Amino acid sequence: MRKALVVLVILLAIVAGAAFWVYESLDVLVKFTLEHYGPDVAGVPIRVAHVEISPTSGRGSLKGIEIGNPQGFTAPHAARLGEVRVQVDPATIRSRLVRIREIAIEGPTIVYERGGKSTNLDAIHRNIEGYVSRNAPPKPSDPGAGDTVWPHNLFIVDRFTIRGAKVTMTNPALRGQGITFDLPDIELRDMGKSEGGLTPSQLANIVTNTVIAKIAQKVLTNFDLLRKGGLEGAIDALKGLIRWK
Repeated sequence: MRKALVVLVILLAIVAGAAFWVYESLDVLVKFTLEHYGPDVAGVPIRVAHVEISPTSGRGSLKGIEIGNPQGFTAPHAARLGEVRVQVDPATIRSRLVRIREIAIEGPTIVYERGGKSTNLDAIHRNIEGYVSRNAPPKPSDPGAGDTVWPHNLFIVDRFTIRGAKVTMTNPALRGQGITFDLPDIELRDMGKSEGGLTPSQLANIVTNTVIAKIAQKVLTNFDLLRKGGLEGAIDALKGLIRWK
């Protein structure tokens, strides 16, 4: 009996230690999640150089994030993010519904590449949309939804910003050359608030759609970009703008 109690105490200590490690190692978990599950969502490789998030304050930063290009495109990557600052409500870190006060991306570089009848960003967006449709949590109005408990975390993002972004637009007609321009700043608020929370893939879908629309607006309102991008570039921009509307 005494041996059984000793074994039980040891097991409880191991479980408690593992739970403490998980809670105190958010940076490791975030990096692992982005690099190992992010590619399933976006359909492209994702690399992260450094993550540092405090579980007590909820503040942190991610650096050196590179989003790969889909197959069929020639650029070495689709985007490189500068510094990503995050502020999580520490009281919700271990909750099913996590509240993120702010995500701020500073100085990203984005490659907008045309290949065949599509663009690299459209291809990534389709991958994300496909993942969302296959893995979306049940809606309250769905039959039997009231009996289902969504097992994964949902998120509400109070404020999401992208500032100082630069876009390089390229296509086969440019013969390896690119046209680089500044992207207007992006700010989104209360993502997931009205829905009672969104999955990471649903949030990524909103952000990707918004970025494509902003690029489309920039291209369609700049004569020089329209001229250099050609007719196909203008058609791509119109598609992106219409889809966003």
